[in-house]
Amino acid sequence: MSKTEGWPGLRTAVIALGLVAWTATGAMAAPLSYSTSGQVDPTNGVAGTNVISFVPLSNSNSVDMSSGQTNVGLGNFVISPLAATSSTTYANTPFKISFLPASYNNDTSVNKDAPVVLTGVLNGVVHGPSSSTVQATFNPVPNGLVELGNAGSAKFTLPQGSLLLAPSTSNSGTTSAQGLVTFTPAAGGGAGGGEAPVPEPSTISLFLTTVGGLGLRRYVLGRRRQAKD
Repeated sequence: MSKTEGWPGLRTAVIALGLVAWTATGAMAAPLSYSTSGQVDPTNGVAGTNVISFVPLSNSNSVDMSSGQTNVGLGNFVISPLAATSSTTYANTPFKISFLPASYNNDTSVNKDAPVVLTGVLNGVVHGPSSSTVQATFNPVPNGLVELGNAGSAKFTLPQGSLLLAPSTSNSGTTSAQGLVTFTPAAGGGAGGGEAPVPEPSTISLFLTTVGGLGLRRYVLGRRRQAKD
């Protein structure tokens, strides 16, 4: 008697894995590509050696807007190591971050010449390498509207109030800043304005190989049963 009772369950599992790979590696449905710029003003409100900088994001950043709303990284505040006996005080030290859209759904007609400019201040004390009470507080966004070509527009907001900046001994002194982008489609457009993800060629090959292998296995088992009968 051929022992094939376990194969139906295995076959189902393998097909499920193939489908997961098919859907997980698809391209973004509505990609918003962007970069950021920004800086901390060390000449205003800094008592001691300035150790806080802002590291922006490059042009290769992209988020998927197909759900209609998503968080976007803005960059990182970084605190460099400070000598154990030293301290630096920040009192309303200004910073500025610009959100610079590059394209939406491969359409470059976004208002990339009108970035969303975010401002705020730093307050607190960095003492030695392992202590920081500095908080980055953002001002209200004066104009958070981003035009996305013919697809619609997006509203940029800040979900967080103040960020407590990590000292250099925690997460390498890195604290990430984020914003929230909410999509509003043009009249007649769908949420996110994107099409369904297109599977990558490698994913298609994996799926077809999985299905083909299962078919071959079924054929071999059938021939064995015929031979035993």
